[in-house]
Formats: sequence, structure tokens, C-alpha cells
Amino acid sequence: MNITKSDLFYVLMSIVVAAVGVVAVSNPNSNLGLYGLMGLVAIAIVMAIIIKPSLGANILVLAIFTNISDLLTKQGYIGIIKPLVVVVAVALLLRYFYAGQIPIGHSKTAKVEYLLLAYFMVVIASFLVASDKTIAMSEITDLGKDIVIIYCILFALRQPQTWKQTAWLMIITTVLLCLLSMYQFVTNNYDQTFFLLASIQMDKALGASPIPRIGGPINAPNLWAQVLVAISTLVVFRLFHEKQLVKKLAAILILGIILYVVFNTYSRGAYLVLAIDAVLLLFVFRKQFNPMILIGAAMVVILMIPFLPATYRDRFTSLFVVTDENGIYQDTSLRGRSSEMLTGLAMFAEHPILGVGAGNYKPNYQRYAQLIGIEFRADARDPHSLYIQLLAETGILGTVAFLAMIFFLFDALNKACRALERWPQFADWLPWISAMRFVILSYLLTSIFLHNAYIRYLWLFIAMALAGIQITYTMLNNGERNLPVEARR
Repeated sequence: MNITKSDLFYVLMSIVVAAVGVVAVSNPNSNLGLYGLMGLVAIAIVMAIIIKPSLGANILVLAIFTNISDLLTKQGYIGIIKPLVVVVAVALLLRYFYAGQIPIGHSKTAKVEYLLLAYFMVVIASFLVASDKTIAMSEITDLGKDIVIIYCILFALRQPQTWKQTAWLMIITTVLLCLLSMYQFVTNNYDQTFFLLASIQMDKALGASPIPRIGGPINAPNLWAQVLVAISTLVVFRLFHEKQLVKKLAAILILGIILYVVFNTYSRGAYLVLAIDAVLLLFVFRKQFNPMILIGAAMVVILMIPFLPATYRDRFTSLFVVTDENGIYQDTSLRGRSSEMLTGLAMFAEHPILGVGAGNYKPNYQRYAQLIGIEFRADARDPHSLYIQLLAETGILGTVAFLAMIFFLFDALNKACRALERWPQFADWLPWISAMRFVILSYLLTSIFLHNAYIRYLWLFIAMALAGIQITYTMLNNGERNLPVEARR
């Protein structure tokens, strides 16, 4: 009987599984048994991903959206995200090695990938000027891990159907997490956190009386709202482009749940970006709207305002405080953020090339905040703006590399959409790619007011966009080859 290379691999894996299983079961050392069990799980994941590569992307999406690694760490267990990334990466490399189909670079995303590498190099270089080398090294390691995740998703998602499944997984995971938070609100049981997958912060955001703010699995209302607003745009595209009535109704329900949770995060930045998204989406779908329906909907919204809970109204109206000459200084939150942003600009002014080092805004905050003199706090603060943070921590080199990467990503997405418009047979794929522009844009708009504490979500969205672009041109090239010679462009 002939044994192929693939057969030999599975035979060896079976032997390893059996050996690890024997050690895990028979050894009296409980820690060794636990690690043995984890080894069995890792091997099972590897074998499953080798059979179905898209499973690797889905595992990473679940790990990121549930924030499972951080939650395990908070409960005294070891974090799993880095080992999980290694397992998925190894599995994908083994899969393509034994299949003889190692994925190669794609010309349509090359500029984005080169600029991502350039940004990574600048972050590494900023280690040289960082005052806290430990924090800088942690930031470098995390960014390296996120880049590996990007390429895992690029390797794992090679077909439009698997890409769509992963996009739906993002939506479904998000709405399930939102349902956990809704349960807390409906039952008024904020102590039930579902193993920390749902969190509530009692915050005095509107004065002396504390209000519950939904923080999701990351326990950060503003940052969780940022993710929800981005995902909501993906759901809107499903609402308008799904052909089945059941899926349209499901999209309406999902959108309603997500928006309910966004409102209960009380994130003013999220409210503002929701309004911007609404205007942009109206422009995109203007041909599918009846003007009278729009006018009617606007009137309903206006009439509903007096009946909204006072906390919502107060949070909405607090957005207009910036129109007052001294409004920023009257609102403690805005005053603090002004101080934090100006402090970041002061860091950039003193260190314009490489900044103060990756992750080193907080260690340097107190020294520079005293120079600004708007607000004095004893604790270290965050910059509350991704772009200010880029300037402060990576200087002009890091900021230019990052923004250039984003520019060419949108350019590639726009070109992919224009190319798809010429192919009616790919009409069902076009809305997915178009939606990714809004997902990333929404995240970047809210990033004006928020720092990079959970930027892993943005890297995941970028990975999905890059994978979508590569799939698009693979589909177009295959379609071109299938046309008669005289019909080819």
C-alpha cells in the first residue's frame, strides 16, 4: 500500500495525539495534565484548520470579539491569544505546504502591506527613544501579533463564501454579546456578567447620579460603542442587499439590538459618528428611499425626542457644549480630553520624528500635562485620540506610514468596487466589499475621540478588507478567463 505525504502527516499527528493523551491522563501532576489537555486541544485545532482553513479565521474572530484572552487573564488564568495565533498560523502554513499551494503576495494589496510593514518598523524604532522600554516592547509584540493575525486571515479566507461566513460570524457574535447586556438591563441584574462577557460601568457621566453604561466584553463603554457602530454599518448593507425576507427581518432586529446597546454606552463620539454614518448611508442608498418616507421618519424621530429617557437627552444635548465659548472647560470630561490631546501634541512638538516611544504616552503624561495647565490629575491618562497618540508615540514617521496605509487601503477598496460594477454576475459580492469601506471609516471616525486600547478590532477589519480585495480580483480574473476570446477586455 502506498502512503502519500498527506497520509504520513496524519499518521504522525495521530501518534503525537496518542502520546500527549497518555501523558495527560497518567501523570499525577495536575499542571502537567492541564498542559497536556491544552496540547490535545491545540493539535485538534491544527488538524481541523488543515482540513478547513477558514476555521482558523473564525477562531481568531471569536477570540478577538469576545476578548476571551483578557477575560481569562482577569480571572487568574493564562492568556490564550498569542498561543492561539501561533497554533492557527502553524496550521495554515502546514495546510498550504502539504497542499503545495503557498499563497503569494497580491499586487492589488501590495502598497497597503508594504506600508503596514513600514509602520511596524517605525514602532520598533521608537523603542530606542522610549523611556519605559517594557511598555514599548509590549506594544511592539502586540502589533507583531496583530500583523500575524492579518496574514492568518488572508491565508484562511480564499473564497467569497468562506469570507461571507466569517463576516456573518462577526455580526452574530456581536449581537449575542449585545443580548447579554440587554439581559442585564431588562433584569436590572448587573452582577451577572456571564463570565465577564457583559460588563456594566456605573458612571457619573451626567452629574451626581450614576448611570449604568454598557461596556461589553472589554469593560470600556466608549471603546465597545466604537466596535458596535462599525459593525452596525455592515448590518445596514445586509438590510438593503439581502434578497430573502427572513434575512432582511433578521438584519432589522440585529440592527435594533446593536443600536439599543450603543445608546446605553452613552458614548457621545459614537452618537456623533452614527449621525454621520446615517447621512453617508442615505447618500449611498438614496435611490432606494422614497423621499416621503424619509420625511416621515425624520418627523417621527423629532416627535420621539421629548419621550426619550432624560439620560439620553442630556447626553445628546451635551454634544452641543462645544459651541459655547467656554463649554469645553465647563464639561469635566471634555476638559480632561482637551488636556490629554494638547499634552500629546506637546510630546510630538518635542519629539517630532519618532515620538516618545510606542505605548509611552501614559508614562510621560504628567510631565507634559503640567506644561499645558488645563487640568491636574495624579494618575496617568490616555490620549483619547488615535491620531494624537500616533503623533505623540511614533512621531511624523509613524503617523505618515499609518495614514498612508489607510489611504491606499481605501483606494484599493474603491478600485475593487468599480471593477465589480462592470460584472453583473458578481452583484451579490459588491455590497460586501462596499460595506467594508464604511466599517473601517466608522471605526476611524470614532478614533478621533478614542485611543488604541483595543485597536485589534481595526486590524481585524483591515484583514477582512484585504482578504475581500484579493478574493475580488481572483473572481474577476477567473471570470475573464471564462469569457470568449472576442469578449475579453
